[in-house]
Amino acid sequence: METFAPLSPAMLEDPYSVYRKLQSDDPVHWHEQLQAWIVTRHADCMRVLEDPATFVNDYRVVGDHVPEDILGLQTLDAPEHGQVRDVLLRAIRQVDLPGWVAQCRANAGELLEKLGIANFDFVTEFNDPLTTASMCLFFGVKDLGDKPTYWAAVRALVLGMDSGLEPSRAQPRTDARIHVSQMLEPWIRQPSSPGALRLLELPADEALRRYVFNSVRMVFFAGIMSPGSTLSCVMRALVERGLLDQDQPLTIDNKVYNELVRHSGAVQVDARACAHDTTIGSQRIRAGDQVLIVPAAANRDPAVFSTPEDLVLDRSPNPHIGFGRGAHSCVGAQLAMALHVAILQELTARYRIRLVGEPVPRPTGTLRGFDQILLAAHPRKP
Repeated sequence: METFAPLSPAMLEDPYSVYRKLQSDDPVHWHEQLQAWIVTRHADCMRVLEDPATFVNDYRVVGDHVPEDILGLQTLDAPEHGQVRDVLLRAIRQVDLPGWVAQCRANAGELLEKLGIANFDFVTEFNDPLTTASMCLFFGVKDLGDKPTYWAAVRALVLGMDSGLEPSRAQPRTDARIHVSQMLEPWIRQPSSPGALRLLELPADEALRRYVFNSVRMVFFAGIMSPGSTLSCVMRALVERGLLDQDQPLTIDNKVYNELVRHSGAVQVDARACAHDTTIGSQRIRAGDQVLIVPAAANRDPAVFSTPEDLVLDRSPNPHIGFGRGAHSCVGAQLAMALHVAILQELTARYRIRLVGEPVPRPTGTLRGFDQILLAAHPRKP
């Protein structure tokens, strides 16, 4: 029987006990259904992340068909990946990041005021609309079309990450990708806001230009799905421990945020294809094999982190891989950190927040998240 069953009720509730067992007993584990190696130790995950010549993101290298519309930052390797990444980073550097963070923090305060102090669902009433608004502001997108259709597409994209475990999710994911691509195309090419991200010095090569536009779409939705999921996960970690319901507001800075990501980050699995025969640990990996690293497991590896199951807010050093490492490290990691630190500071500075219901996990294994986290927020006394 497979121990790694991310969509099972037990793993949706607590994946970490399974990760611990795999790390101890079978750190490079063959998963029959996924036809992939599951890698859980920190050193082995780092080996994969830091060797992009052997462990590739571009599955065309091993003979797989990759649709043209998903060739971009997440699915290309050198040299195209570096060229596309450089274009995006130049564009990001032109955005007024302090102004963006300040506006998002103000939006968070306004949203809380509208919700009042009654019980509310952090996921659907606060996190989802705030995260979407932050990305729309960053990319200059003013019209997402029909809202129910948009939210259904976002959910299909997230659920579709687990189509290897649940094949029925594959086609809805493809349909959602086509829908959002058509919706975003005009905004990507001509943002409405003068302070939004604008593509500069586009490559002359037609294929590279297409990869850049694909990548902007990828970053837009990754900026909604991954940070939004992460914020729900770290909020759950905070409120379950009562850390936002204390007399003094919790100080949240980059060090605290990194520990929250290490302990309770959303990204559970990242995929690579093996380009040529090699080894991971003592396990022989063949060319063409798929390798799934598990950052959430690596981030609690006792060989690297003391008391790895504990949330140690001043942990240092903290070599977690919640944002990846190497050539394919998350291009938006610093944006997410700046945004979430500001939002969490806004919450804890103005309110005492406590959990009032059992969190409901979202049925996803690749990107962990929650469908509901019921909270009560009470204004702090002046």
